[in-house]
Amino acid sequence: MEKSLASLAEFLKARVIGDGSVLIRGIGSYDTAQDGYLTFADNPRSLTHALESKASGIMVGWAATDADLKGRSGISVENPRLAFALLLQLFNPDPVATGSIHPTAVLGKDVQIDKPVDIGANAFIGDRARIGKGTIIDPGTYIGNDVSIGENCRIGPNVAVYHHCVIGSRVRLFAGVIIGGDGFGYVFDRDHYERVPQIGNVVIEDDVEIGCNSCVDRATIGSTRVGRGSKFDNQVQVAHNDQIGKHVILAGQVGLAGSVTIGDYSMLGGKSGVIDHLTLGKKARLGAASIATKDVPEGEIQWGYPSVRLNDSKEQMVLIRRLPELHKRIKELETRLAALERSSK
Repeated sequence: MEKSLASLAEFLKARVIGDGSVLIRGIGSYDTAQDGYLTFADNPRSLTHALESKASGIMVGWAATDADLKGRSGISVENPRLAFALLLQLFNPDPVATGSIHPTAVLGKDVQIDKPVDIGANAFIGDRARIGKGTIIDPGTYIGNDVSIGENCRIGPNVAVYHHCVIGSRVRLFAGVIIGGDGFGYVFDRDHYERVPQIGNVVIEDDVEIGCNSCVDRATIGSTRVGRGSKFDNQVQVAHNDQIGKHVILAGQVGLAGSVTIGDYSMLGGKSGVIDHLTLGKKARLGAASIATKDVPEGEIQWGYPSVRLNDSKEQMVLIRRLPELHKRIKELETRLAALERSSK
């Protein structure tokens, strides 16, 4: 695929700098871009490197002038990083389903497939499952009975979607994802644990992406739900009956206990966690390795263990660093006080 700078500018609703007829066949960073490639620069330092590169074009911020490119051709956009992502998608489109079903795939009774759908080697599709058109199911994947999967999904290798779960459209489940495994529910009875049957399901709404080896557990009763547009990193754990809002970001190794509610547009940093039955309000943020032990208000940023408001956490860290000094001063005061007490006798 080759596109002129002018056509790329039209696609991005951007402004051409220099020669709009320059042809671009790929996107690259300033240190890897070759002739025929477009690179991007979103600050003066990266622009210096981009100008030294072999790239045929440079994408810069909207405020850039023709003089900034020093005679080079390029595109001026409002948000270079966003434009870079859009062009990567343009030049590297996702695979398109062709209707190929591998001979080793196993399809149960009354499976409904809205063609075209691709199903890879050794995949298993349970009874009464429904697969929407344009969906690609990679090898080794298990789709349980009565599962519904929407259109244009990409279900990676060795994924398991258990019975009665619902997957929306344009959902991406990467390798090893488990949707609808039993929630962790047990009741202690005298000298042993009784399992609480998990009879609910999981509902994944449209445009969700879930990273490798992440798990979303089915509800005890009702549905565990992941809202539209949410994105999970690798090794994320979402427990039974959690309610994840729209466009939520969960970074790697986030762990949510049961019956947690996460508001729309919230962000949780890597290795952070939330104990059961808590609510994080809309646009709340939890810093990396933090543990929320109380509800987090809407829009609030918290950090630490247990998590507190970001400014409070920073003040605590400053005080902790001063502990050796404060300890020394207290010892000195104790010594002086003891000397005064001795002299007063």
